[in-house]
Formats: sequence, C-alpha cells, structure tokens
Amino acid sequence: MMWSKFVRFFCRTEEGLPSHNDIVEEIDLLKKSVRKQAAFLDLFRKEVVERLEDKRIEDINPFIGTAEAFFYFDRSLKEISGLSSKQCQGLEIVWQKIETLLSCVGVKIVRQLGVPFDPRLHEAMEKVPEGDGNPVVKKILQPGFVHEERVIKPAKVMIEREKG
Repeated sequence: MMWSKFVRFFCRTEEGLPSHNDIVEEIDLLKKSVRKQAAFLDLFRKEVVERLEDKRIEDINPFIGTAEAFFYFDRSLKEISGLSSKQCQGLEIVWQKIETLLSCVGVKIVRQLGVPFDPRLHEAMEKVPEGDGNPVVKKILQPGFVHEERVIKPAKVMIEREKG
C-alpha cells in the first residue's frame, strides 16, 4: 500500500503534484510505520536473545551437575578425618580441572571461603553473630554458578562477621 503511493508520487506530472499537507501526512505515516517496525524488531531481538541464553544454560547444566556432585564428594571426603595432604592436593588438582572445564563454557563456580559476602552471589542460610566487622563467607553449603556475568544460582553460605 505504501509502495504504491510512493510510486504514484514520483510518476505524477507537474500539474498533478500533491499538496504540501499531503506530503507531510505521507511522511508522518511512513515515520509511524518505521517506528512500529523498529519496535517489533526490537521485541523479536530480545526474545531471540532470551531463548538463546536459555538454550545455552540448558546445554551447560550437565557441567554444572558434575561440578555440584564433585563439590559434595569433596566436602564429604574433607569431613572424614585422616585425609592426607597429598589427597587434599589431589582434590585441588581435580578442582582446577573442573574450574577450567567450566570456564571453557563461560561458567564460574562460587565456592570460595573467607571472601566478603555478596548478596548477588551468595544466599545467607546461617549467620554466626560473632564479631562486628563486615560479613564474610565462613562455609559453603551449596555452590553457586555464574554464566557470563549472569548469576544462574547463588551459593548457599554460612556467614560470620570479620573480627576487627
């Protein structure tokens, strides 16, 4: 419809030229149409990006599941007394491999102790009331995961106050 008006506009002879008001009206209609199309394309782009991110997270879930399983295995081994220093070193080597694997797919595991409590990365499950300083992570109850700066799952932690 717009195209036919456009062609008719340029095919007219000098006597049949549209008035100034007709031209302004036509331009306004074209602007309105372009704005609608731009809004539609923006919504479409956002939907596609959201679907791609959801798909990527779905694709990395097996990696996250493996890291979580090793976290619980590691924690249960460390709670058993008699773990030698070489065995602890062996566990850390496996952690380095897992963290490298996760970083290849854009995932970072949140499992560090003694770091400042960050409500974006941590969910406080227990608080230890001692101290009057800033809250720090004392124990990880469940690891958290960040995918390309987006928190997939916050770490569930026990916090304490720094001793100042």
